[in-house]
Amino acid sequence: MYTYRKNIILTLSSFSIAVLLVAYFNPNYFQKIKKSETKLPNDIRWVVKSNEYEMLCKKIYSQAAIGTKNLYSNKRQAIIMDLDETILDNSKYQVENFNKGETFNMESWAAWVNRKEADLVPGVKEYIDLVRELGIQLIFISNRMDERLEATKENMTQLNVYDKKDIYLLRLNKEDKKDIRRKEVVEGINRMTEYGPFNVILYIGDAMGDFLKDDEANKYILPNPMYGKW
Repeated sequence: MYTYRKNIILTLSSFSIAVLLVAYFNPNYFQKIKKSETKLPNDIRWVVKSNEYEMLCKKIYSQAAIGTKNLYSNKRQAIIMDLDETILDNSKYQVENFNKGETFNMESWAAWVNRKEADLVPGVKEYIDLVRELGIQLIFISNRMDERLEATKENMTQLNVYDKKDIYLLRLNKEDKKDIRRKEVVEGINRMTEYGPFNVILYIGDAMGDFLKDDEANKYILPNPMYGKW
């Protein structure tokens, strides 16, 4: 009996020492374990798991479809759409960051974009199909960096929402704001010189920065509780 107890004590002591060593050399170990067992934050969980998010997105795109049909005139019309959280669902990236105890940073974001693993926002595929059927020009204005244009196109191709006729105006540098690119579309200047000016009949995005300040512009905004300027 004495030997048995002695072995148990030795085993427990060895285990305790091992635990202390792990804690000493990797102080974030137990925090990571606790984090992995914790539910996702409500903002991410709502996008990933709720029926409400899916229903709301589909409803917005359904309303945008009605508005698009009403505005359609078969002239030089265009629709400007954002990409992230408007067409491309990047909630997987947010989940990965949470599980790693990290927040958004440009290095991990660039790696994520290059992985081409974003999904589609609910309802967007049907809407894009309608726009193409009507022959309205799609122009994507996004703050994704232009150096990751090909990765973005490949992701769109995998999701069956890419068309070579689409126009992408991604960000060239810090000064290349969205209002600059919107002006290029309307006036047919700079990057839009080869295409000429377009009559933008509708804007779709997930943040106020995706739209003109003109209250009369046709705007449709998608829900995005995961990040933004609030």
